[in-house]
Amino acid sequence: MMKAARILVVDDDLWIQRTTASVLGQQGHQVSLAGDAPSAFALASRIRPDAIVTTVTLPALDGWAWWERLRALPACSSTPIVFLLPSGDGAIDVVGVEECDQRLRKPFRVEDLERTIVTVLGDEPVETATSESETPPPKPHRAVDPHKPSAGHRPLSALRGELDQITLSSVLTVLEMERKNGILLVEHARETGRLFLRRGRIIRAAIDDPASSGAVAVYQMLTWGNGSFDFLAGDVGGVDEIQASTTYLLMEGARRLDEARAAAKPRAATQENKF
Repeated sequence: MMKAARILVVDDDLWIQRTTASVLGQQGHQVSLAGDAPSAFALASRIRPDAIVTTVTLPALDGWAWWERLRALPACSSTPIVFLLPSGDGAIDVVGVEECDQRLRKPFRVEDLERTIVTVLGDEPVETATSESETPPPKPHRAVDPHKPSAGHRPLSALRGELDQITLSSVLTVLEMERKNGILLVEHARETGRLFLRRGRIIRAAIDDPASSGAVAVYQMLTWGNGSFDFLAGDVGGVDEIQASTTYLLMEGARRLDEARAAAKPRAATQENKF
């Protein structure tokens, strides 16, 4: 069982804050959040964290300066630091990472964050995926029961599965019926989608690559026939940017998919006639 620890999360992206706090909180850790350098310095001095998860850069601070300032704090002189690197394939060199710290590429997988925290806390040595360009190990296929965690391990998410086993529309229907609050992470190929739910209703949605948001992002994700999903339970704030029920979004998504399929048939027939 992973030992509980005090962990400071520093990022100006609220989604990163909430996701990381949800994952680490479900592991039993005490998580403190900061969105800028002054807040991070004040929190670090007060709580003396056992580990820090931080974006590699903050406004007005590049990677080197940020790392140097953290290490200058007596409370963080030897604290392990996990750097969150921007999405993309480009390498970013940060002094200190190679010596004793870890790094994750955004958007990170829940499993990668778990393994990284285990590593920096010194519980057990494991390998960590550091780049989107690296191929992650295959996930074992298993039935998901959030109420019956496996021995010695606590589930990171309230619901997890594969899209070829259960469709996204079915998952959203269940979450709507249960009036759940949280973030649904959906991965398909190299794309990562985020659905923010409040009382089962989708209030925000976004796909990182290519960038799209709102109802359009929901409709696009509903076409994904394979991939994986993780539902991280927790309070979700902010305004409702979509202003539509989940049922309406599912019906509209199905209608658009039917139209796209119908339009594709004449094109396919035309291509065949050419030959």
